[in-house]
Amino acid sequence: MKDGFFMHIIMKNIIIILLILVSSYSFAQTKPLTENEFIEKAMKAIKADDPETIEGLRDKVKPEFLPALMKQWNANLPWTQKNGFIALLMDQLSDVIKPIMEDGLNSNMPENRAAALCVLKKDFKLHDILYDKNGWVIEAKVNEEIAKYRKKTK
Repeated sequence: MKDGFFMHIIMKNIIIILLILVSSYSFAQTKPLTENEFIEKAMKAIKADDPETIEGLRDKVKPEFLPALMKQWNANLPWTQKNGFIALLMDQLSDVIKPIMEDGLNSNMPENRAAALCVLKKDFKLHDILYDKNGWVIEAKVNEEIAKYRKKTK
């Protein structure tokens, strides 16, 4: 009986410890980033050309972070970094990022040119014509749509 009692106490303590660990992990994963934390993480990922981290930050972008992020960008950055900005912001429709996306129409990556065009036109349905049924970008279509966009916005 004594052994069963102690085993019960040990198991109860293990369960309590596991619950504490799980709840701590959950809280750490859901805690929203402050603007400074976001900018720091985003810039570190952009400068390191780290697409996985950039992808993970896309859903953490808040409209109020965009002006601070814009202060980090300029047209003279290398394309590896400018492509990082485009990838990070491809879900945003704010006019604040228009300079990044206008420049993004000249990206060396057709996927980023497509993303920039969708943001500038505020139309994600463009994906239907810019990508094939397997999800690959159709570079000729991207270039054609960019030419149409530029003609309209001259």
